[in-house]
Amino acid sequence: MKELETILYNYLPEEDVKQILKSKRQFISLDLVDEPTNLYSSKIGGYGYLPKSISYPTNKNNQPLSLLAQLNFEELPTLEPFPKKGILAFYIDCFDDVWYGLDDDNPTIQVGFRTIYMEDLTKKYHSISEQQSLFGHYSDEELWGIVSKETKLNGRLSETVSITDTVDFQGIAGVPYYEYIESKISGYKERDEFEELKFNILEDIQSRTCVGGYPFFTQSDPRGYDTKLSEEYNTLLFQLNSDDDIVMWGDTGVGNFFINDEKLKNKDFSDVLYNWDCY
Repeated sequence: MKELETILYNYLPEEDVKQILKSKRQFISLDLVDEPTNLYSSKIGGYGYLPKSISYPTNKNNQPLSLLAQLNFEELPTLEPFPKKGILAFYIDCFDDVWYGLDDDNPTIQVGFRTIYMEDLTKKYHSISEQQSLFGHYSDEELWGIVSKETKLNGRLSETVSITDTVDFQGIAGVPYYEYIESKISGYKERDEFEELKFNILEDIQSRTCVGGYPFFTQSDPRGYDTKLSEEYNTLLFQLNSDDDIVMWGDTGVGNFFINDEKLKNKDFSDVLYNWDCY
């Protein structure tokens, strides 16, 4: 972060940098590691913990959704206001070979995706074999999973600031990111230098698979087109970035899930915005 601060002070007005640094936020950086997993693990892919009291999630055609990821908060570093225990699972439509369950017109409608929070992990659950049987009569050609291999997620605390083209930055500067940069840094060459230096630092921070923090997009912030979306879904819940060997969203894209901060505090995960984009 110190290196990023130096770059900001070198290119932007001091008072502006002070405001940007006030946006400093902790997040849980998630590393994909080659370690054993089970039904309760923080992981991507595979089969997860799901109590019998909850029906296995399906799409509009009654086909089973696939587990994209699950987060076991007892395994992860504590990050307010995220839960300290329980599992939060993300399911998407692996039969949708175009959108992976995303409804671009209604990105909060949980039909092609589902977020499920389970605080009590002692209940009788759907076994792995039971979950596997739901997919048993479908061929591999019908399934378009994002994750190619069930992989453990290990978390560590990190921090970042808002200095990219998101509604979060617009809330700080009062104008869209690129409009702000053009008004503060004169000349194409200088702006290119700034963006390259900044990118080299943020590439390994903001574009990571993570819980909380600030989002990364290959295209644009979907919340920027709708004031209601930007106000209601003001917190990055979970982000899963492409990894050449294990995760692939379209052409090397990224998936994001957003939630309202008050609903997050209340552990209400029924209202979530799902988005993914790619190059």
